[in-house]
Amino acid sequence: MPENDSNLTDAWPCPLLRQLPVPMVIVDWDLRVLEGNDLFWADLCASQASEPGTPLQEALPQELFAAVEGPLAHVRETLEPTTVAGVRLYTIGEPPQVFDLRIVPGEVGGQRLIMIASAAVLDAVHRVEELTLLHEMVRVLRRETDLDRVLFTTLTCATAAGGLAFNRAFAFLIDASGEWLEGRMGLGPASAEEAHTIWTEISTHPRSLDEFAAAYDRWAEADNRELQDLVCNLRFSMKRDAEQLPVLAALQRTAVMVEDAEHDDRVSAELCELLGVREFVAAPMSVADEARGVIMADNLYSGKPITAGDLRLLSLFGQHAGMAIESAQTYHEMKARGQELETAYARLKETQAELVRAEKLAVLGDMAARVAHDFRNPIVTIGGWARYLEEVPEDTEAVRRAVGVIAEEATNLETILAMLVEPLASREVQLQRTDLNALMRDAVAAQQPMFAEEDIEVEVDLDDELPPVDADPAQTRRAVVNLLDNAVSAMPDGGKLSLRTRRDGDEVLVQVADTGVGMSEETSAQVFNPFFSTNHYGSGLGLTIVWDIVQSHGWRIDVASEPGEGTTFTVRIPLE
Repeated sequence: MPENDSNLTDAWPCPLLRQLPVPMVIVDWDLRVLEGNDLFWADLCASQASEPGTPLQEALPQELFAAVEGPLAHVRETLEPTTVAGVRLYTIGEPPQVFDLRIVPGEVGGQRLIMIASAAVLDAVHRVEELTLLHEMVRVLRRETDLDRVLFTTLTCATAAGGLAFNRAFAFLIDASGEWLEGRMGLGPASAEEAHTIWTEISTHPRSLDEFAAAYDRWAEADNRELQDLVCNLRFSMKRDAEQLPVLAALQRTAVMVEDAEHDDRVSAELCELLGVREFVAAPMSVADEARGVIMADNLYSGKPITAGDLRLLSLFGQHAGMAIESAQTYHEMKARGQELETAYARLKETQAELVRAEKLAVLGDMAARVAHDFRNPIVTIGGWARYLEEVPEDTEAVRRAVGVIAEEATNLETILAMLVEPLASREVQLQRTDLNALMRDAVAAQQPMFAEEDIEVEVDLDDELPPVDADPAQTRRAVVNLLDNAVSAMPDGGKLSLRTRRDGDEVLVQVADTGVGMSEETSAQVFNPFFSTNHYGSGLGLTIVWDIVQSHGWRIDVASEPGEGTTFTVRIPLE
């Protein structure tokens, strides 16, 4: 009816009202029923006709009155017609109805009236705004990452009252080889009785798309899934069945509507018998130009015609479903690869642990060999002189000489033992404000005889403005002495030893450099390991003790070396 019509009829009551092909009711300005046609009462309200004078609130279903109450007030206030779009009514035992209502004010013989008429739009495209419905379905779909849940949500959107509202829907996916289109899931009632039960339940307890989609776990655990079993037994060759549905929809990447399945060459006799319907639709689930599968749907139990709008909306939704399927498959592959990496990492850790154990055993073996080597000479010497004393006990001079040698070798053994336990003892740090320059001078003075004996030129360059640091003086001195000893050992033919201190920003640096044989990068990386030595001096613990002292203070030590050029050790001491 045109929006600007104000005279609804020339006479009241109107005998033509009952003949109009549009559901319609006329009410007075106080919202009391004057007259309505059978289409309005029976088809729209699913109730008996109300008597004239019945308040509209009592005449209409509760959800219908709730939908028009506000718009009626607006019309009475502004005297302007209005449209109420997407009104949804649930009827026991029937699929939900979605329609638009037109509310138009008018006047007959000086009496103000209001006409409420259905737009009579049964096409899903006009039930609600298409983009809004599509957006809602895609929103629900994008929350899922598991493939089975994606398929269930896809079919839920195709069959739920808040979605496309088909009776049944089926999902087919192309396998990894690309040669087969396989049935993966079917959703919908297995009989007319079950359909009636579902629609009755929905009419009394309406659910949202989110609630329908959340029912996956209950569906997956159900024992009776006839439709699921039916679909999972279907398998189509992408080559042999290229001219028949559902493969045709996948290859052509076009939605197809079948209006007479029994006489349609695109439908095999087997598929026609299995579906048991004359009319169904098939839409590809694709990404870009590549199909991932096909979704099929029908209205077996309601017999409701499938419209071009249904087909178009299913086609649009199929594209989003294809992207969701691709994402789920990619997620599954990444998860599987992640598990493979975790397994490989666990095996790597086991292998690494075995290598570490083997390395520790090798280090212990090397340590035992080096300790045995360092202990052998003093012990052999002591043993030899002890046996000599047994032979000449009366020779006072020989006894005195033997005792001197034995005492000297015993002192050597005590030194070796002290070096073995020193890394543990060095962890007990007694910090105090320490003058590093004074400590350096003392260490150099104590080593002067050795420098002279080994033909070592010593250069001392100490920063006079060096601030005091927090350190354990005894342990720090021991570390410096070990660095000096190491430098001397690295210059068997003599050379130059440099000792420097300086400030570098928030750090104090202590550097010990030599012009000795130098080390390779590989050797430098191991130089602080216990019992590792590049020379024949001591037990190989000197630099390990230095490392232990530096670490116990919270300092750092760097080594820079080039074969044939010499080595520089730099200890970095923070001022705070």
